[in-house]
Amino acid sequence: MTVTASRLGSSPIMLDWSNLVRVSTGTGFKTELATHSKEWADAWGKLKARFETNEIGFYNAPIAPELSQVRETEAMVQELLKRNQFTDCLFLGIGGSALGPISLLSSLQEKCGPKIRFHFTENPDPVEWRATISRLSPDRTLVCAVTKSGTTFETVAQMLAALEWLGKTRYQSHFLAITDPSRGDLKAFANKEGIPTLHIAPSIGGRFSIFSPVGLFPAAFAGLSVSDFLAGAKQVRDFVEKTPIEKNPLFILGDELIQQGSRRTVHVCMPYSTRLRLIGDWFVQLWGESLGKDGKGFTPVAAVGATDQHSILQLLRDGPDDKVTLFMVVDQVEDEVKIPRINFGPGHPSYASFKLLEGHTLHELLQTEYRATSQVLTKKGRPNATMRLDRLDERAMGALYFAFSVLTAFTGTLMRINPFDQPGVEEGKIYTREALSSGSRE
Repeated sequence: MTVTASRLGSSPIMLDWSNLVRVSTGTGFKTELATHSKEWADAWGKLKARFETNEIGFYNAPIAPELSQVRETEAMVQELLKRNQFTDCLFLGIGGSALGPISLLSSLQEKCGPKIRFHFTENPDPVEWRATISRLSPDRTLVCAVTKSGTTFETVAQMLAALEWLGKTRYQSHFLAITDPSRGDLKAFANKEGIPTLHIAPSIGGRFSIFSPVGLFPAAFAGLSVSDFLAGAKQVRDFVEKTPIEKNPLFILGDELIQQGSRRTVHVCMPYSTRLRLIGDWFVQLWGESLGKDGKGFTPVAAVGATDQHSILQLLRDGPDDKVTLFMVVDQVEDEVKIPRINFGPGHPSYASFKLLEGHTLHELLQTEYRATSQVLTKKGRPNATMRLDRLDERAMGALYFAFSVLTAFTGTLMRINPFDQPGVEEGKIYTREALSSGSRE
């Protein structure tokens, strides 16, 4: 019997690709070792070599504190918290320097402590900037600027505005830099002004930087357990290390997405959890920026269930057959919220929809909606796969981010592209720099 679902080792994640198999194109779902052993082994060998030399650092970050900088991060957090000075953190970053921490804190907001409120300003939008700082006090706010290069225009622009807002007397006490350990303007400025700094290992790229201080600092400062977060990532890493290549469901999924890629180029990330909504935004950058090269790649789309059953499900079912849907579900929640039976008093008729729902729970309804959506797509021959989380906690989120990172790295390598660069983004920066250099200044 063909296995089409697997827990990722001891991690709190189960990957179910049974509905991807059922509607697979071509000559069938090719998971036989004889078919894939050389191609997959070559791709994994090339990728593993980059991990082993620490050319690509995210993979070893869960087991290498010098890469994750977890000790330095936790020490910095303790130093800041013991002052009992801050109520807010203004977090400046864009792309990979923001999407990871934003999605992580949003996913686990009930677990975050009450002491620090986070405010993320990704976009240099003047209206949003003014609205954000108008709600904050410079005396009670820690400004955290994140840019690995130290020269990201959007972040540096907001940083300069934030420094003016703080005032020079607060630079050293109210400002934290997270950047490269040895290069870039932000690092040079921090050294000159004596500003506390956490470092992003040069081998950890922006969209994988959730496993560095970029993700670990806001998590720890918000009261989350970064040790549990890294432990979840390590559990998936251990699974990848110990599992035969041909039996790794992340590799199976990546290969099948490539096999269907000539026909199905749109990948919809659809968690059935409001708390996981922003994981879709993180996935869009990870998948699009990593794999969209050399005329190859997929178009990632973020959605959320059950909300988007009322917007794009019709398209997914009956529109162009060019999509694969990746569901995420959470199996256990602390309070499922029972749907009550309400006595409206005499004279009220029996309402069929009320009666149908009474006695169930909101969690049960959401899970039922997910299964119904998956069934609708599968019956129509529209492929879908599911990532199941046992619960929403730090360990599960660490495992989820790491699983998607490995999936992306392997898929890109199997596609014979470099999943870790972004030449299109860099070209845009060049044009922006040229325009700023030639433009007028006050």
